[in-house]
Amino acid sequence: MRTFRFLMIFLAGSVFAGVLHAQEAQVEEIPQGSINQDVRVVREYNPTVSDAFKINEMPEQDDAGVPVPDFSYQLSGRALVGAPEVVPLIPAKMAREPRAELMNSFAEGWLGNYNLVGGRLLYNIVQNESYALALRAGHESSLGDIEVDDSDEDADYHHTTAGLYMRHFFKRNKTLRLDMDFSNFAYRYYGSSKLDATTPYVPTYPGLVLPAPGTVYGAELLPDPKQHQTAFDLSLGFGNQILDGKGTRYDLMMGYGTFGNATGVKENAFNYRGDFDFVMGEVGVRLETAMQHASTNVPSGDLPYLYDFAKRQQTLVQVNPAFVKRGKKAGLKMGLRLAAEFDELEDNVYVSPDVSADLLVAEGVLFIEGGITGEIMPSTYRGIMEENPYVSPDLDVKTAFHGVRFFAGVTGNFTQETSFTARVAYNVFHDEHFFVNRSFQLFGETSGYDRVHNNMFEVLYDDGRMLEVSGEFKLRFSQQMDMLLKGTYYGWDLDSLEHAYHKPDMKVGFRMNYRYDEALSFFAGINLLGSRMAKVPGLENGEDALALKAVYDFNLGAQYQLNSRWNFFGELNNVIASRYNRWYGYPSFGINGRVGVGYSF
Repeated sequence: MRTFRFLMIFLAGSVFAGVLHAQEAQVEEIPQGSINQDVRVVREYNPTVSDAFKINEMPEQDDAGVPVPDFSYQLSGRALVGAPEVVPLIPAKMAREPRAELMNSFAEGWLGNYNLVGGRLLYNIVQNESYALALRAGHESSLGDIEVDDSDEDADYHHTTAGLYMRHFFKRNKTLRLDMDFSNFAYRYYGSSKLDATTPYVPTYPGLVLPAPGTVYGAELLPDPKQHQTAFDLSLGFGNQILDGKGTRYDLMMGYGTFGNATGVKENAFNYRGDFDFVMGEVGVRLETAMQHASTNVPSGDLPYLYDFAKRQQTLVQVNPAFVKRGKKAGLKMGLRLAAEFDELEDNVYVSPDVSADLLVAEGVLFIEGGITGEIMPSTYRGIMEENPYVSPDLDVKTAFHGVRFFAGVTGNFTQETSFTARVAYNVFHDEHFFVNRSFQLFGETSGYDRVHNNMFEVLYDDGRMLEVSGEFKLRFSQQMDMLLKGTYYGWDLDSLEHAYHKPDMKVGFRMNYRYDEALSFFAGINLLGSRMAKVPGLENGEDALALKAVYDFNLGAQYQLNSRWNFFGELNNVIASRYNRWYGYPSFGINGRVGVGYSF
């Protein structure tokens, strides 16, 4: 009860402090005329731009507390998404121009092999100075089969999404935000399992009482193949902007989310974030506050030998104060990250530095940065299931703490047509999780090699260090053609585990865009994912780990814009039909494609 009161007082004080000290900012009128020069940005500008000044696009909800990978690997048996898209910079234009006719709605549909069908509908209120409203709805289904262990297995999935996003723009640069999202993803555990339905095994859950030795057979240790993840999120935010370099900037958000799956587990989550910048010209104080709470309710009595469900309450409170100094060419941030975690798995207190500096060496040519920071990575039930949809539904994962992270980077331009970024980071982490197949001991056997796995995953933990080296190179050959190449190398050094299971040693992405004319355009992309190790008990060679093949995923696509309303597109993924496993025992689709049509109205 004391902890609860402390959290409520802390949150109320943070919100009251931001509103009490908020000062109104004066907006300078934009002069007439336009800028028609090429724009090259090599230095990050920290203050957030008001929604009222952004390009009118369909807004998307940010993932809370979950780090986003460079490349997106689709769930179920779907192929990798194409390599990162090149978005060429467009010269800025600030002159007041006649409004072009914009379509409020957009609909598109597509068909593909593996019995793929999908579509989406977008509605967006545009050209309104007081508010913005966007709605979206979409669905995609596949009824495809995938060959697993020399037999065809159903790997169908059905994904339905919907969302509503509202922005209300007040005078004096204040914005009210309301976001709602719904998602239902249904899929199957189609992966490889070595359990035999008629063979007895030994479950190893703590406190489990068996009716008699040798009475638990493989049929009772296989999950129902059907699974789904259903989620709903609601968030309300309010913030302002400071344009004259003086006053207080604040950004507040409160959110609620609910999540459930086919096994009956329910998770409710509450989130708060409050960021405050007390600006005094080039010098300021930044205060970042946050609270995350997740509560999990579980079923009882279902498949007692396969699952060991347990309720969980976890709360994470964070306060990050920092001193910030920003000059014309250099910036400095000196802060501290403080957090307290109240978790039924274990309570923790986290402290890490938050120090960084940057320097603009040459305007439009070279920018460098570096520092020492830390990161807390809470693992909610929902977050783990979305990271790996084939985890065991009774799995609760501890929070990972990357307490010290040294980083340095450089961004620059060789010419107006080329730009590059290079970064290096060295992490020291605690309780990082690694996915491994859940396994069971054969009844009557004592050797560690007489374990057999099923098609669900659990985790192992370890402490260690990781070296991360990444780079990005962009090249614009002409107005019609551009390309992007990016890659990351990971060097894992663990204290106890022999391998960083299911973690790649490198990722590389390449994409090239070519616009033939105003109507027709093409793209080609390549995704490469390095070799990964999987922990697999009972291998014939006496080992308990094997290397998953590297991924070589080639993609092609084209789009034809018939007029301002109609467009047609086609994609061909995994052109060389690479047979790869994102997770051990779960092969992906082979060559797959789709064709579709879109209509604006």
